[in-house]
Parts: sequence; C-alpha cells; structure tokens
Amino acid sequence: MPRLSPAHELEVRQRIIRAAVEVFAEKGYHRATIADVVQRSGLSVGAIYTHFTGKDALFLQSCDLISGQGLDALATRLAPLTTTADKLHAAMAYYVETIDEFEGAPGQVGLVRAWAEAIESTEVREMLVRRREQLVGAAMLLLHEGVARGELPSWLDVEPFARAFIGLLDGQLLQRIETGEGYRPEEALRRGRAVLDVVLAAATVERPVLATA
Repeated sequence: MPRLSPAHELEVRQRIIRAAVEVFAEKGYHRATIADVVQRSGLSVGAIYTHFTGKDALFLQSCDLISGQGLDALATRLAPLTTTADKLHAAMAYYVETIDEFEGAPGQVGLVRAWAEAIESTEVREMLVRRREQLVGAAMLLLHEGVARGELPSWLDVEPFARAFIGLLDGQLLQRIETGEGYRPEEALRRGRAVLDVVLAAATVERPVLATA
C-alpha cells in the first residue's frame, strides 16, 4: 500500500477532529462513542485509531480546536479599525458571533462540556488554561494600546481587568445554555457593551478612592 503524503495525513486528521467536534457537541462526552465519530467522518475505525488513541484523545483535540479557532480571523477583523473603542467592541461582537457556530462547525459553547470534564482531567484543564491565557493576552494588548493613546484610564489595572472581562464573556456561554431557545445574541452584546462603555467613559476621570471600613 502506498504511503500517504503528510498533507493527506493532516487532512484526514482534521476531518476526524471536526467530526468529533460535532459529535461531542450533540451528544456530550459520555454519550458519544468512537462509532459515532466513524459514522460522522465517513472513515473507518482503523483510520480513527491510526491517529488517536481513543475517545479521551479525540475529546481533548476537539476542545483544542474550538479553543484555538478564530484568533487569526479576529486579528484580520481588528486590523482596519483605528480606535480602542471600535476594537474592543468588535472583539466582543466576534466572541458573541462564534458562541454557537464557527465556519459551519459548533462554536465556543462546546467548551461548556470541557469545563465539566476538567474536574477529572488534568489535560482538559491545562487546555482550558492555555485558551484563557491566549484570550487574556490578546485583551491586554488592546487595553495597553488604549491606555497609551489616552483612550482608556491611565490608572486602569490592565491584567485584572482583562481577566475579569474574559470571565464576563465566558459567562455568556453559560447564559446561552441557560436561556435555550430564548437566547438572543443582541442581549449578550448589550451586557458586554454596558461594561465597556463604563471603562471607556472613565478615560478622563481620576482613579476613584474607595472608602475604607
């Protein structure tokens, strides 16, 4: 049998992972089976096990795909924008747009299952930490730029704010699950804008002094 090219091997691997993303999104980790991935991908059981050791490895890779997708597309979307306000609002809008779907595949809402599995799996937990650090790093770049340009408060504690805001955005995934059929993306955007509007409006305001007990 002729040896497959590296490009074809990569194509097969990506096909398997994308099938797994869809299966885990629909059935969850515990109900999904390798047979489901075989059926969805149109490949053989042997092909699956050639690339992955089992369901655990497939789940981890499918979550990794969800967590990493879209950063390049986001950078492209932000490139033509000039103000910090526009960039922050565009980044938030992009996050909300990719909650349910990303390029025809399940979106970030699939990570809710990963958070549940992270209680038992160190590998899944480490993957989620990598994802969060990527998002926080991107947010910090935008925030530091805004402070340097005077579009955000000079006293803004950038790292804690970045982590808090990413936490707010991830909270939209949970609210999306809670709301079910009543979910409206525009409401998620409204909540995010309410926070951004406050910090943007504080650009010329002195740092508030908190009263001590």
